[in-house]
Amino acid sequence: MNIGSINIKGQFILAPMAAVNCTAFRMLCKENRCGLIYTQMIETDILKNRKRSDVEEILNIKDYERPVSVQLIGSNEEDLVSSVQTVEEFADIIDLNVGCSEKEFLERGYGAYLLSDPTRLENIVRKMVEATEKPVTVKMRIGLENQKIIGVKVAQSLQNAGIAALCVHGRTADQKLAGKVNWTSIKQIKEKLSIPVIANGDVVSHEQGLAMLEKTGCDFVMVGRGARDRPWIFDPLKMQIDNRGIKKQILRFIELYRKYENRGSAQEVREHVFWMLKDFKTTQNTRAVMNLKSIGAVEEFIRSLC
Repeated sequence: MNIGSINIKGQFILAPMAAVNCTAFRMLCKENRCGLIYTQMIETDILKNRKRSDVEEILNIKDYERPVSVQLIGSNEEDLVSSVQTVEEFADIIDLNVGCSEKEFLERGYGAYLLSDPTRLENIVRKMVEATEKPVTVKMRIGLENQKIIGVKVAQSLQNAGIAALCVHGRTADQKLAGKVNWTSIKQIKEKLSIPVIANGDVVSHEQGLAMLEKTGCDFVMVGRGARDRPWIFDPLKMQIDNRGIKKQILRFIELYRKYENRGSAQEVREHVFWMLKDFKTTQNTRAVMNLKSIGAVEEFIRSLC
């Protein structure tokens, strides 16, 4: 299936996750048959007055990852349009974050706050669509508050604005990541739109992703924290991965990190490795990895696990 002119092979998509979606992690997800890769969200302020080489370094997108969606977060229409034009040569798809529910972003009018004025949101998105030949998409929540679910109305207005696809996280902003994902609301949105719809929320296994696709009728499913802990979640052949398979995945991540990252952060490697050890069955203290000071020490620790 296509999103705009971009062909997506497979129905599983990597969610944009701040402080998670480094290049090595994205490439590992791609190796595990992820259909569409998202960067972490990029603030419009970060892109202001940047040279082309700076933007290229910030995104650090490799051809192997493609297709790649670059997600923007901001509130000012002019800044968002300018950011679209700044990243379009590097992106296959450009996405607007209308789902972030963190207090610091809501207070700045970013993310899910844009749902408070659907008309203004529609106008912003229309300007973004007009500013580029690349497909523009939106990732949104079903509303700001539980008592006021406005997903269908907003989704229809965004389709009218010209977006190529819509991703729906099945919670309101005030829920953050608590409570159950509302599959019914996602399904209702899908039934009203003619563009592809991506379902999102709490998928922690390949089987759950398939169930979400079936129950909502959506075209794709987006995986966030489930992929952070299990980058192999996209591959149906790895649903029963064992300790040996997990070690292989972690060592491959470290290899990709050394080769492709433009920064050498032992902390970043530690965090990713710790997340990926979640399903590793051992009596050894896997939390000890967080105390290691170098990437080499992390690799040695992983090789020693049994």
